[in-house]
Amino acid sequence: MKSNPYIFQIIFFVLSFISEVVHAQHNTDIRHVRWGFTPQQVKEIESAKPFSHKQDKLIYAKVPLANLIVGLEYDFNDDSLLSVSYYYYTTASITKDDVIMASIDFDAILTGKYGPSKVSLVGDIRNKVWLTPRTQISLSVGNIDKGWSVELVYLCRVCSGEWAKSKVLDKKEFEPLKDVKDF
Repeated sequence: MKSNPYIFQIIFFVLSFISEVVHAQHNTDIRHVRWGFTPQQVKEIESAKPFSHKQDKLIYAKVPLANLIVGLEYDFNDDSLLSVSYYYYTTASITKDDVIMASIDFDAILTGKYGPSKVSLVGDIRNKVWLTPRTQISLSVGNIDKGWSVELVYLCRVCSGEWAKSKVLDKKEFEPLKDVKDF
């Protein structure tokens, strides 16, 4: 019986593809989710019920993060996860000093996990940015609109087809300096 040499190549290709898919599913981008997840997939992973579900947003009102209770927002583009934002702002029980301390704590955690950031000032808002191969992380603090707030945004860098076409990613998977839950 004679074997076809292309069958082995096809089997190898299929097994390699399956291996990559399984590996990608185990590596998350933020909060145990991956860029591109649907709102339903995110809801299945989050333990709490969303406070609000609009067409392109899932909003969670009270989420623990670094010993604080913060807001959490998932933004989607055509049912595909595009960004995740944590927010913490002044209220009757949260002062400007609380917001600034939260910013300092988040900054220390993010620097410990991702290393040094790029810093910029826009008016009264201080912004720090970290980049990974798949994600841009922005930490912003300042007096915005109705009071002081800190916002931590994780933005997908691989969701644009143009970026994916123009970049060649290393086979070596990105590893943060430190593993920190929910950051």
